[in-house]
Amino acid sequence: MSDRVNDAFEWDALWEVPVGVLSFLFSRGLRWALTNLGRYYNPMNKQETPEWQVVSAEFLAKPIKLVWAMSRARWNLHALIGLAGPFNVTQSLSIHVATIAQATPTWTAVFYTLGDYTTHANISSLTVSGENEWETVPLPPGRYLVGLRHYHWADPVTLPAIQADGAAALAAKTIPASPEANRFYRDLIQRQGFIHVCLNGYVYPLLRYRRWLPAHFVRSVFLPVPNPETQFHYGALQPGEQLKIQLASGLLSTHEIFFSLYNRFCFPLDWYPITEASHCTVPSDRKTVFIIRVHPRQPDVSFPPGAVRLTTVAAAPPLADEVSLR
Repeated sequence: MSDRVNDAFEWDALWEVPVGVLSFLFSRGLRWALTNLGRYYNPMNKQETPEWQVVSAEFLAKPIKLVWAMSRARWNLHALIGLAGPFNVTQSLSIHVATIAQATPTWTAVFYTLGDYTTHANISSLTVSGENEWETVPLPPGRYLVGLRHYHWADPVTLPAIQADGAAALAAKTIPASPEANRFYRDLIQRQGFIHVCLNGYVYPLLRYRRWLPAHFVRSVFLPVPNPETQFHYGALQPGEQLKIQLASGLLSTHEIFFSLYNRFCFPLDWYPITEASHCTVPSDRKTVFIIRVHPRQPDVSFPPGAVRLTTVAAAPPLADEVSLR
């Protein structure tokens, strides 16, 4: 869900839009190539023993992994993300949710196929009863990966045991997980190269000039694999602009709000939780894009219309005495 559109014409659109179209076509072609090559050359295709991995600087060390990750989704900077698999499945996967509950109060597990990375199911702290140690997810036959997002994680974190078709497939694994475990995201921008510019160059014009496009198209392109439990708000900022966020009364007691800021090519710049009903970001020093994630704290919590209001404003000019000091 997005709130703000630009009504005034911007001269940058004369070059941003055509270049963005070329970038979008390149990104679709590269994504298709990576998906199809992965079916034949992905090392996990030959891997028979499942394992737990955590998204980290080490996990993304190979250039191809960074390109792959940036072609699939937008960085969730607020969660510690574990990946498990691959699993050979005939009927179901079961995950020891009691272990997850000890590591974090808020979590989401996504089950998707190896190869085309199609999501087939997801469960979370909002959908399970909390009464069972294990939760079983029926799945079509195939090879699967499990992505597990932890919010407000403990240190250390124990990644849960997983069963395939009722048989033990992967043991639990305990890892250190400091509150600064995701700090490595701040260093990714140092690896930005020409291929990343081509891959995500379309994102800024997609959001900045989205009034010219169907809303469902913008959402599906910008958020290809969104969490269905989360409300999303997003947009783009020019240099000198800042975002004013206004929340409905009581929203913070029922929902968690996370703000993420990226450069125009989707490399992370900053992220933090919103903890006040009225918040203004610092003025942008470059062209940027942002995502606001609104996640319910409890099951069956309603999200009132207009609960999040976004306004883009130009940064206030410096005072005369400030100018004289420069």
